[in-house]
Amino acid sequence: MLDRDARSPPISPGIAPLPRRHLPACAIARPVASAGVLGPTGTSFSACAAAAQAMAEGLRALRRGDADVALVGGHDSMLHPLGLLSFVVLGALAPDRCRPFDRAREGFLIGEGAAVFVLEREDAARARGAPVLGRLLGAGTSADAWNVTAPQPEGQGAERAMRRALADAGLRPEDIDYVNAHGTGTPVGDLAEAQAIARVLGDRVPVSSTKGALGHTIAAAGAIEAAVCLAAMQQEFLPGTCGLEERDPACPIDAVLAPRAARPRALLSNSFGFGGQNACLVFGAADQEIRRA
Repeated sequence: MLDRDARSPPISPGIAPLPRRHLPACAIARPVASAGVLGPTGTSFSACAAAAQAMAEGLRALRRGDADVALVGGHDSMLHPLGLLSFVVLGALAPDRCRPFDRAREGFLIGEGAAVFVLEREDAARARGAPVLGRLLGAGTSADAWNVTAPQPEGQGAERAMRRALADAGLRPEDIDYVNAHGTGTPVGDLAEAQAIARVLGDRVPVSSTKGALGHTIAAAGAIEAAVCLAAMQQEFLPGTCGLEERDPACPIDAVLAPRAARPRALLSNSFGFGGQNACLVFGAADQEIRRA
């Protein structure tokens, strides 16, 4: 009753049978086999930080010379009774809507989706005439080692990940034009993240969360929000925060309510997972050289 399709026998050799149907690694195994991929592969199981960590590992693989091209991203769907029930038990779901950084926030709503990117060195991409959508300049990760579901209250792990991402990108805090926050709409999570952002970047940088509009896509969130960052650079705007009506004064950030016209050139995107797994990515515009520290 919970998942009739998962219990039914496979009707095609191309469909993974139970129990492999629900293993995320299956999403990699088939394209790897069909394309004859010979480089390193991997699957991140770090919950809400998974897609961002996968993108970070793709960047590192290119830098190490382990690959010429990396396909990176994330996918997830928790929109079934068992998935929803797990978040109900945790007390993480909002009763009506997700309100990131709002005074009345109570939790998030579940979304589903996927996003995949082609990473390669810029000279190689331009040599083959590929459209360059943006640059992945750096990545930073950390662990809270605090609680299975709650972040460290002051956002110390989030702060470490953001500072490491900036250092990896060779940028200073003042170089960042916009932050795509993890911003799940939970009382504790948003407060911890806002405090961390304020310590790293101050209160001048516009911050927004797209989870009020898209829902929390869990393992896919980092990749989907990377696409949002690329769209913001290309279409010259800052995304608004759907569901945010009254900013929480305890969150010391410039939370963006409605979309703003802007030309962000360097963006920071946060993904913080259950168990205190943190991953931050820094993106740069494709058409502008960014001054590095």
